[in-house]
Amino acid sequence: MELDQNTLFFAAGVCSLAVALTILTVWYQNRWDRFLLWGCLGMIVLGVGSVFYYSSHLALAPSSMIAFSVMTCGFMLLLVGANTVSKNHIHSSLLLLATVLMTGVVITPIMIGYAGIGIAIFNIFAAIILIKIGTVFMSVYPEAPVPVFGMVTLYFLTALSFLLCAMVIVAERQWTLRTIPSNWAEDLNAIMAIIGITGIGALSLSFTQARISKRHANEARIDSLTGLLNRRAVFSLLATTPLKAGDAAIAFDLDRFKAINDTHGHAAGDRVLEEFATILRNLVGESGLTARLGGEEFLVVMRDITHFRALTIADAIRDRLSACTFIGNAGPFQTTTSAGIGFFTLADREFDVVFQRADAALYRAKGLGRNRVCTELQVVA
Repeated sequence: MELDQNTLFFAAGVCSLAVALTILTVWYQNRWDRFLLWGCLGMIVLGVGSVFYYSSHLALAPSSMIAFSVMTCGFMLLLVGANTVSKNHIHSSLLLLATVLMTGVVITPIMIGYAGIGIAIFNIFAAIILIKIGTVFMSVYPEAPVPVFGMVTLYFLTALSFLLCAMVIVAERQWTLRTIPSNWAEDLNAIMAIIGITGIGALSLSFTQARISKRHANEARIDSLTGLLNRRAVFSLLATTPLKAGDAAIAFDLDRFKAINDTHGHAAGDRVLEEFATILRNLVGESGLTARLGGEEFLVVMRDITHFRALTIADAIRDRLSACTFIGNAGPFQTTTSAGIGFFTLADREFDVVFQRADAALYRAKGLGRNRVCTELQVVA
């Protein structure tokens, strides 16, 4: 049975609209993920352009110019959606310029009577954009390997089908077409479009669900105010990767934090917590774990570190905070922190034991006047 190419492409356009509406429904429930919104808009625009191209009663030249202009916008919207996933920012002015230039390059030969050249150029541009979208998704492969692999494969295969359409036009030297091209490559492109639209739509939803699950998992282990690990996360992590001799736990407690909240307001207290978390990240870096245990209590765990190095880092953190000035309800103010360090020894079997020693050293620092670091062995002013 011979394939009806126009019917296939019309079906692809309708399919694109249906998938877009499904994606729009899912996005409405998860509005934080702009990827779905841009993807939905792109599919709607592509669907409208495709349906118009294969159902219009206009001559080939005007119908193709209108349809290709619309579909170019649709492909660019898909590219914008992909870049929101990878956090790559595209300037809107650059995006608009690229869209206008591509549209101009496509419709110019059609306007002067070389519709075949314009159609071939459009197919090449479509392939390039689809390949670019696929490479963007490759950069987020670790987030959801299975759906990302599926989407990348479909984007590349669909791009190949567009390239084949252009190659056939060039090979057969069909420069001045009067009707829509009809050949095996166009049939393959129509079939691939239907497979790609439905497959990418379904995989996009799966990808989004994986991202939602990952976000919820992160929310369960990350302190929302400071962005540090929370108590449950750090203790769970240390249960699976136990400390060994040479590791250290540093317990911090912000001095007189309740008075800050009472005098300067909770917003000022939150700024202090956020700034202290930033100090921890900057001074500890990737060499250790940083966590907010609750309230004004923080924990740093460092692996394979000397006593002197642990003391140096803890005191640098203390010194950095004491140099900060904050603005509260009662005007500018400064605050300090106290710290206690516990070192893991060969005799220790559980982190809790080391943490208790660090906590005891912390309370000794508090008792000695605050704004100082204590270890199991000594006090550093």
